[in-house]
Amino acid sequence: MPESGFARLWQLIAPPATKSPATQRKKLQAKQKRLLTVAASVAILAGAGWAAYSYVTGAQQRAEDEFQAGMKFMHPGQYQNAVARFTHAIQIHQLAKAYLERGNANRFLGENDQAMADFEKATELDSSLARAYSSMGSIYRDRHDMQHAMEAYTKSIAISPNVDALFERGEMYEAAGEHQKAINDFTVAIEGMRDAPYMYRARALAKRNLGDIAGYEADRDQARAIESPSR
Repeated sequence: MPESGFARLWQLIAPPATKSPATQRKKLQAKQKRLLTVAASVAILAGAGWAAYSYVTGAQQRAEDEFQAGMKFMHPGQYQNAVARFTHAIQIHQLAKAYLERGNANRFLGENDQAMADFEKATELDSSLARAYSSMGSIYRDRHDMQHAMEAYTKSIAISPNVDALFERGEMYEAAGEHQKAINDFTVAIEGMRDAPYMYRARALAKRNLGDIAGYEADRDQARAIESPSR
């Protein structure tokens, strides 16, 4: 069996035994004492470091397990259970996605203030969570805070051009009379979800308000074809 590092270190620093069994080992020299102290400190730190690593790694896995359990409750009638699971996950380890999904569950429960706090914490932990910003935009919009809603949607789209943020920002542009900007957002959103008739209807309205009657009719007809494919 190969010798351990500590065994080799001891061979290096240990004083030689006397020939007579009645004679004790020579006293350790100062250099040897220092080496022993360093070796003991290294052993203690290595053990503590491994214990800390194991604990953190284990905590992350336990939090992930709780998060996955919470996701199974993300449907009507079970949102309270989802919140409880996500909360437990967060208590074990600060998972950004647990805050995000707890925020979504709270929104379904009508707890918008708590949801907003969760989305803000999620983006604090992970600024790349586009869905958190788009959800914040929706809450701002519900509060009629259009400036912050627009900022949140724009930040979400800058991270990842997602359908929700694009469609909702398009609706805001249309309400503000900025029809071409609305059309631009609806067009990109449609590229990500081509079978959603409400998107074509929204773009049709913007085109009509811009004076593009042919474009309006084309989008209107496309929406009808999706809704009634046998026509």
